[in-house]
Amino acid sequence: MLENLTWTCHICGKERPDNKISVRTTPLECGFVRITQNVRYCNDNTECIEESKTFRFTKDSYNEN
Repeated sequence: MLENLTWTCHICGKERPDNKISVRTTPLECGFVRITQNVRYCNDNTECIEESKTFRFTKDSYNEN
């Protein structure tokens, strides 16, 4: 049942088998609020690995014009 488990990479958008996806957990602060962000990425793709280090789901409202 779990051997067919797949996930979608947040970086490239491809659906991948469970053993090809890793999760990078990053603590973030939005003003006074602390949150944790979990980004799924392809662990066999150098581009996904590198982009996952700086990926953010939300934009920093302090830097928007």
